[in-house]
Amino acid sequence: PVVSYRETVSEESRETCLSKSPNKHNRLFMRAAPLPDGLAADIEDNKVTPRDDPKTRKNYLCQTYGFDATDAMKIWTFGPESTGGNLLIDTTKGVQYLNEIKDSCVAGFQWASKEGVLCDEN
Repeated sequence: PVVSYRETVSEESRETCLSKSPNKHNRLFMRAAPLPDGLAADIEDNKVTPRDDPKTRKNYLCQTYGFDATDAMKIWTFGPESTGGNLLIDTTKGVQYLNEIKDSCVAGFQWASKEGVLCDEN
């Protein structure tokens, strides 16, 4: 029998992860934090989806889960497969040209949320 192992985030990261671009000119810092209780279930029940109007989704997340309004508008993707119960949120302030690397960040997030950071399961 095959036993599958699923990774999860149980508390906010104690360490901030750093990744540098190959030319060493760009640095990305990321943290992982669990979603508020019930949000993953709402995503799976299609109460919150990537196809929702961003303003409607922002209002729902702010009122129901206490999200910051700016962060709720800057959800880059859901994962895995753009529909799952994980979120990649841009929480930067005043960073220029960030949209130029958005596709690479989304692709990396999709891979990590599907395969698993530690197990490379799928």
